Amino acid sequence: MVLVGAALVAGIGEGPQLAALFAVRHREAPEHLRGQIFTTGASFKITGFALGAAVGGPAVARSLAGALALAVGVAALAALAFFAIPAAAGGPTGGRAASG
Repeated sequence: MVLVGAALVAGIGEGPQLAALFAVRHREAPEHLRGQIFTTGASFKITGFALGAAVGGPAVARSLAGALALAVGVAALAALAFFAIPAAAGGPTGGRAASG
């Protein structure tokens, strides 16, 4: 029952994120490159899932707590990398001036 609840919570969070991702890609990509950009983005996502499964499978087999700690660490590194990118290069303000 807890696993079903966790899957529901993850799904509820992922739906709006996916819609926002497509909206930003559509808005920011030049029309003649949209197909290529969407395809490349999907390829990166699938590659990331495959790499995560390749690392996560053995990590979970060894230690569930260790695998969860690894996942948290990777997420924290991604957040740090995001905030380390200057705003002009597409960082936290998406390359646009912050409204304020």
